[in-house]
Amino acid sequence: MIISLFILLLFSLFFEGVLSALPLVLICLICLTISIRNSFMLFIAFITGFILDAFALRPLGGTSIFFLSVIFLILLYQRKYELNSYPFILISAFVSSFFFLFIFGYGSALPRAIESTCIAVILFAIMRITFRLNTQD
Repeated sequence: MIISLFILLLFSLFFEGVLSALPLVLICLICLTISIRNSFMLFIAFITGFILDAFALRPLGGTSIFFLSVIFLILLYQRKYELNSYPFILISAFVSSFFFLFIFGYGSALPRAIESTCIAVILFAIMRITFRLNTQD
């Protein structure tokens, strides 16, 4: 399951950097962080943010700092909140997507944040179903 999420992260990195204006990499990073819950995700967030800045022709490092902040906050609050739940993924995906779209100057941040949240919930549901099916064998 983790390998498939990393492959999805690479696909979303290419898709967002070249074609899309939705924060797909951020959504994949949030789902990966919830499933792995390891500080290694900070390194992955830094590298993907750097590559995304290079693809999008933005100054290098801005996206990395944002991704690091979001992943750090998720890892910081993993003991206080239940991360593996729909309300958490809903709130974290919406807030982080909205701020990402607002900070980096994308137009119409609110509708795109709602679209990103729907994609995050669907990805999270698929992840939970797949993980549940894999553990029952």
